[in-house]
Amino acid sequence: MSGLMDISNDEKVRIARDFIRAAPAGEFREVVNDVRVLLGDDALLTTASDVFYEHATDQFCRVDVEGSPALVTKEGSVDGSKVFYDPGTGKNFTYKYLTGEATNIEPGVRDNGAESWRKALEDALAVYLKDNFPAFGSAVYGKLDGDTVSLTVAIENHKYNPDNFYCGKWQSKWTVEFPTSGGFAKVVGEMKVQVHYFEDGNVQLHTKKTTEESVQVSNPEEGAKNVVEFIGRSEKEYQLGINENYREMSATTFKSLRRALPITKNLVDWHKLHSLNIGRDLMNRTT
Repeated sequence: MSGLMDISNDEKVRIARDFIRAAPAGEFREVVNDVRVLLGDDALLTTASDVFYEHATDQFCRVDVEGSPALVTKEGSVDGSKVFYDPGTGKNFTYKYLTGEATNIEPGVRDNGAESWRKALEDALAVYLKDNFPAFGSAVYGKLDGDTVSLTVAIENHKYNPDNFYCGKWQSKWTVEFPTSGGFAKVVGEMKVQVHYFEDGNVQLHTKKTTEESVQVSNPEEGAKNVVEFIGRSEKEYQLGINENYREMSATTFKSLRRALPITKNLVDWHKLHSLNIGRDLMNRTT
């Protein structure tokens, strides 16, 4: 705490923003609470809170909107701050960053110029997600800019289990652009995985991969089918690549760091050793 007294308020706010921005998936509120204690000044935390938007949209935070899962994304931002649009329900909502709730739900404005393409992609994507993700959230945004259709797909799936000291998240974002007359679409994707394991330590995994492809989009249904096939193929390759890297690390990198077992070839029973030490202490005190 004494160290914080030696720096300016502007520097404290900058450090607070960095901590909050780097909060692991599913641990945003815990990090904010810790930062609040470190700052010891709610006015400084309020100044740093402008980073809440950046964190939530980067994480594709999931929120319930009238019983339907919606995502908090930059593509869905209405005011660049707290109000977002959910293309699945067609509703605007205000996102409460510290509680993770949606309030002030009301009808939004849909871009009907791209709606047939957007809806076809949303329907095709739903089938893929139900087959491959246990608890997903997704959003498909569409807009028409002149004679160009732009679609953006956001996918999120997470498992938060702090009681067992781990949290993890899968995310991907796909942009699709093509002329209204159809033809070929440029599809650009980014996939990310974040894992935080914190039992008796602090280990994090951050990995991402980008990919690009041209797919045929003669009509909404065919275009949606081809885009989803590319998404599925890319995500499968990415997951298999991560699995293979971990197999190699277990056989090489981790083994070079430490022995898998002690020289005795048996695991050390640390609880038993601790009990023996307590017993010796008691014996010494009674003699």
